[in-house]
Amino acid sequence: MRPLGLLIVAATLAAAPARADTDDATRAGELLAAIQAGTGDRTALVAELAALAPRVVPAIDGYLDRVRISTVDDRRALLKLIEASVPDKSGRFDTPSRQKEQDVKVDDELDWLIELARIDPATPGLGETFADIAAVRALAGTRSTTAAQVILDLGFAEATMVYRDECGRRLRAMAPYSLPPLHVASQSSNKPLARYSTYQLERMDRQEPSKAMAATAADEDLRIALLAAYGTAHHREAVPAVLRSIDDDAPRVRKAAREAWLSYISGPPPPPAPKKRLQLPGGKLAPKPTPLWLTWRELAAIELKRTAEDVLGSVFAADDSGAPEVDLVALSSELFAFHDGERARRDGSAFEWAMKAAAGGDLAGAGAALDRLLAANPELAQRADAAPIYLELARSHHDAKAWSAAATAYGKAHGVAPDGPLAIDAQAGREYALGKALEAGGKDGSANYRRAVALKPDYAPARAAAGADAPSGKPWLLFAAATGALFALGFLMVGLHRRRNA
Repeated sequence: MRPLGLLIVAATLAAAPARADTDDATRAGELLAAIQAGTGDRTALVAELAALAPRVVPAIDGYLDRVRISTVDDRRALLKLIEASVPDKSGRFDTPSRQKEQDVKVDDELDWLIELARIDPATPGLGETFADIAAVRALAGTRSTTAAQVILDLGFAEATMVYRDECGRRLRAMAPYSLPPLHVASQSSNKPLARYSTYQLERMDRQEPSKAMAATAADEDLRIALLAAYGTAHHREAVPAVLRSIDDDAPRVRKAAREAWLSYISGPPPPPAPKKRLQLPGGKLAPKPTPLWLTWRELAAIELKRTAEDVLGSVFAADDSGAPEVDLVALSSELFAFHDGERARRDGSAFEWAMKAAAGGDLAGAGAALDRLLAANPELAQRADAAPIYLELARSHHDAKAWSAAATAYGKAHGVAPDGPLAIDAQAGREYALGKALEAGGKDGSANYRRAVALKPDYAPARAAAGADAPSGKPWLLFAAATGALFALGFLMVGLHRRRNA
């Protein structure tokens, strides 16, 4: 049975993140209430909210979904006072569809919060509008696709569509994190939403999926989100970009691309494209109606066959030949397997080179080659076989007293094979090297030495560095025993106190 003290500590640590989240959400609510009421320095309150926003997106979303005291007309009239672009009740903007470049720039640079701060505080809806815009600004600074979706939804909710222009400006400002929800919305059957989202993408020059993918290249999670968006919306123009990503160097991106691709070629079919009898030369109409465009599944089938011909050497009969329909899922699986096989072959060759380099004494070159391999493919099939090379590299750094480099290499040896036969040696070596690195910097490394001895009691250098009284067992047992003794002493004192008062 675990000592009660350990149970209390564990429960406290488990509850800490949840409590912190609750505290942050509570503070966000207080800030928004103060901004709305106009109590305190609004500029400072807005800044504090922005700093807190990445941790409280759901709380801000909930605030924006509240019932307001002021009416939509109150807020529309207020925004017109600051000459903001405001849509009418049908969602249409008063400004002309073709603005001069300088007019567009003026609209983009208008700071609603600065302008609202100049309005008479007694103006109906001012506090609520100020807090709403502050919330939108805070969300836009989160670098979060979830926050971008909240902002997009806000621009199309009945109570808040008066903020649609501000929402669009913030969505553009937070790119590329706004690209996934905007690309999904651009394919929506809700025509106003689709037009609005397409307009925002065009303003950023990110309407083309290939450009959007390039804009997310530096953020793996964002690329995954964008691929998932294409798979959800079945964006017709995204077909080539998704197919190109099925052999991405990053395993997680590769997996997301394949899932998105399979959603294009399997599952319920898309609605058929509308047909029309086309006008032929001479003014005559074609005898049969022709589809006005290819559906996303038809485009995916064409792109897949073309790729299979180039990569696999596949041969397909003409569509009107009466040949059986191609199994797109099976063909995709064949393409996936080909790419995986080629990657395994390349990885195997690179790993074999690292092994030969290590055998020839080039441990540094072997370690660098393994680093590149594992960075590109963390699931490398031979990763456990890299442990001896990293361990030898660590020992060479150890002998050279390059303690930080040794600790790093020991850590890699453990990381590639945490359950392997060399795992304890690697862990103990890392603790010892960390202790020596601290000591070289004028700090105390004794705790690391003791951990090294606890992991490997016969590790002579660590025992010598830790001192003759270094424990040979695991230190948590001493902590548990001490905790138990403290609780026993506490119960004894309680018993004596009760006896005295009896």
